[in-house]
Amino acid sequence: MTTPENTPVAEKPHGFVTKGIHWLSLLLIGYGYLKGLNNVNQLSDPALFWFEVAFAAALGLLFAFRLFWTKKIAGATRLPDHAPRWEHFASRFVHYGLYASVFTIVGTGLAIAWGFAAPYLGRWFINPMIALHEVALTALPVLILAHVAGALWHKFIRRDGVLESMTGKLTM
Repeated sequence: MTTPENTPVAEKPHGFVTKGIHWLSLLLIGYGYLKGLNNVNQLSDPALFWFEVAFAAALGLLFAFRLFWTKKIAGATRLPDHAPRWEHFASRFVHYGLYASVFTIVGTGLAIAWGFAAPYLGRWFINPMIALHEVALTALPVLILAHVAGALWHKFIRRDGVLESMTGKLTM
């Protein structure tokens, strides 16, 4: 489908809820990176401990809702059916990678907090959780960059309206 100006528009733009969840997810992830802890010992502050637990739980619930919403209600992709198979594969790989990274960050973060609150678990529990947490924290920005690169690919190379399905019409 094209607009009168002959600019491609995705056949079915994402709705308000999907767009809201998408951009709220980005804001929360960005906030999480900016305010992240430098040291697990910071969890000794009870207010910070409970804030971290609440933030992780909220982020995990948002992503669980997001996954449910896109899979069962709104649809996950706006790639045209005729897009090459490698694009469909890359899109699924990056999107599932984003979910896996966030769920791993949330799960290991909560496990670290639990391990810190229950000293009997000891370093044998916390250290592997920290290592896995850091792997996911490293993978997530790479996947976000791949996601952005894919969106820009669709805007400037394919010109198929996929980016606009999430942003609305962008003129350049």
